Amino acid sequence: MALQRVDHDLAADAMRALNKIRKDANGNVSPEVLTRLASLPTMLRTSGVLPSLAYYTAKRGTENPLEKAYDVVGTELRAQICAVLGWDEAGRPSLDLDFLDRLTQHLRGHPADTALLSARLEQFAVWLSRLAEALEREQKAAAAQEPQDA
Repeated sequence: MALQRVDHDLAADAMRALNKIRKDANGNVSPEVLTRLASLPTMLRTSGVLPSLAYYTAKRGTENPLEKAYDVVGTELRAQICAVLGWDEAGRPSLDLDFLDRLTQHLRGHPADTALLSARLEQFAVWLSRLAEALEREQKAAAAQEPQDA
């Protein structure tokens, strides 16, 4: 039996989320979206798990690339939570108020799980932040290589 490394799984999960965001943005992710992705680890550390999840739930949508990015990341955050808690969910649902209520009730009864979730979500967020930074550099380099119209 081969051992699985959680950090490799988190890196793959973060890359899947970033690739979905890139696809939704037709390959060119805006600086605003990249900045928000890069700020997720800080948000989790300063605000905590539940307030951060509530923020992503409130901001998700389908109208513009930033709302879509919040939805993609929220979906992945939910999947990470389910992995830690052993919750089985069909498909890959996004964050919603029912899920937040369920999670809040769970954490009230199992407060030690808050630390486990916080660690897992921060690790995922760090991967996402690193990958967003790499994408930002790639996009800047590609823009610099494009011929300038005179």
